[in-house]
Amino acid sequence: MNDLSLRILLDHVSVSLGGRRAVSDLCTTLASGEILLVLGANGSGKSTLLRLLRGDIWPDDDGRGQRLYQLGDAPGRASPIGLRQRFGIVSPEIQRAAKRLCAHLPASTVILAGPRDALYVQGRPAAKELTILDDTLSRLNIGHLRDTPVAALSNGQLRAVLLARALACNPLALFLDEFLDGLDDDARETARSAIAQAASGGTAVVVTSHQGAPLPPGQSRAVILDCGRVVDAGPADAVLARYQAAMGTSGQPQPPAAPPAPSPAPAIPHTDAEPLIILEQASVFLERREVLADICLTVRPGEHTALLGANGAGKSTLLRLMAGECHPALGGRAARPGLAAPEGLTDLRDIRRRIGMVSFELEAGYDKALPALDLVLSGVSATVGLYAEASPREVAAAKRWMDFFGVADLADRRLGQLSAGQTRRLFLARAMVGGPRLLLLDEPFSGLDAVSRRSAMEAVSAAARCGVTVVAAVHHRGEIIPETQRVLRLAKGRLVPDACR
Repeated sequence: MNDLSLRILLDHVSVSLGGRRAVSDLCTTLASGEILLVLGANGSGKSTLLRLLRGDIWPDDDGRGQRLYQLGDAPGRASPIGLRQRFGIVSPEIQRAAKRLCAHLPASTVILAGPRDALYVQGRPAAKELTILDDTLSRLNIGHLRDTPVAALSNGQLRAVLLARALACNPLALFLDEFLDGLDDDARETARSAIAQAASGGTAVVVTSHQGAPLPPGQSRAVILDCGRVVDAGPADAVLARYQAAMGTSGQPQPPAAPPAPSPAPAIPHTDAEPLIILEQASVFLERREVLADICLTVRPGEHTALLGANGAGKSTLLRLMAGECHPALGGRAARPGLAAPEGLTDLRDIRRRIGMVSFELEAGYDKALPALDLVLSGVSATVGLYAEASPREVAAAKRWMDFFGVADLADRRLGQLSAGQTRRLFLARAMVGGPRLLLLDEPFSGLDAVSRRSAMEAVSAAARCGVTVVAAVHHRGEIIPETQRVLRLAKGRLVPDACR
């Protein structure tokens, strides 16, 4: 139970990022115990509004608007200083930072940093801090992850750890940016229960979503953003219904058909149709923990495959093993004969140029200052970043794919200025730009709004029909492309029969 009441006021506030207006003339409030759902397409300004409410960014100093924080009966103040330690947050940006900076640290160290508004803490925790840690782990049913290094956590598991970090500060306000996207059903239910408990104790909750997140019980409002402006506001149920109808997610008219995808370069299978990937008795250990066990799997040209499994099952690691980003333990084997043929390539760097990849780990490795066009062009050489001047033909291909995914206007923008959905669409363009033979996709449609998701699925389907072999890890069967020929399931690092086939 929170001991202080909080009220945040935005009165005709605008924010410019990188010289561009991100949100304009916002008027809204947030009070203790209230739940605010922020809806909108990718790039509509949802994340900017969340960061503005939390105090991570400042409003434009144009003399027309103000932001105030008020505790109890005290006068309102413009600065969040002194409050941020009680403002919990989970966002793709925080998740990328944790992947990049905390890889070898245990989950407990990240969680204990929550009350300090930091990513990790050094030194021995106090007894009170350990009590908070144990309570938070128990609330989210993730006690088994306490000592697991961040590098060995799946994306869903890391999301749960970051929620624990946000709850550990006994938050006055909890800010969740596209939080539920990418969680399996059990993790979603546990998270919703913990969020409901926090709201019932007086915590203000802000949830951003491109498709409409199920809200915990309690007083709730919703706003819809479009091009940085509020275009609808009111009770959450009514606003959500109008938003879903407009997006075609409630049996209403569907969004316009996506434009035809650019034709990927046809795959060039070897004359003997050698398998693209061969895994034999492949086990993978991350931070001395077994993540995959005795995997035997062959992927042949045109054998489009979907991977299902709960958070932590090993899906992301299996894709990284196929890509050569991690390697099997002694006694296992990973070979890529169909990707090496017909030239008989032996250098893994050359083989990777024939693989298009989308993953959260890949996103986390990029410098936030990199221009979007350079990000897409890096897919030609399969490097993290661009290290050679691109040819006019490569630039033209990059721009075609950026146009298809609706991000052509972002070419000169920096990665750190973009929303999670915009970033994911850029990485999909990166995966396609080199004309890959094999697409390895880890939750490729996570973070995309309805129209973008439809376009992305059609692009992947088009690639499959042109001869590119697709292996995609997804949580939900609705994200499996029609061309998929087999569905595999992972459980605790092992391939098991898929009972729902």
